[in-house]
Amino acid sequence: MKHEQPTQTVEARNLKIGDTVRLYDGPFADAIVKQVAEGLITFWRPYGHSADFTYTGGVICYIGTETFSRYADSTEEYQRYE
Repeated sequence: MKHEQPTQTVEARNLKIGDTVRLYDGPFADAIVKQVAEGLITFWRPYGHSADFTYTGGVICYIGTETFSRYADSTEEYQRYE
């Protein structure tokens, strides 16, 4: 997925609440920093998925949100939107 908005590479420890980051290239790849506390960064993001059940003649779509955490002191880098 092509993003038109410029990004800046930042390390996990430099993220702040409200930062929007790109996790990977693809749909539903963006997440918002929800909380930074106790050495953890908590992210929130929407997601979508479809399952094609051809034997039932239909497609089931799953849409929801996901919350997950990463260690703030990790060497992982993120693409933060400016």
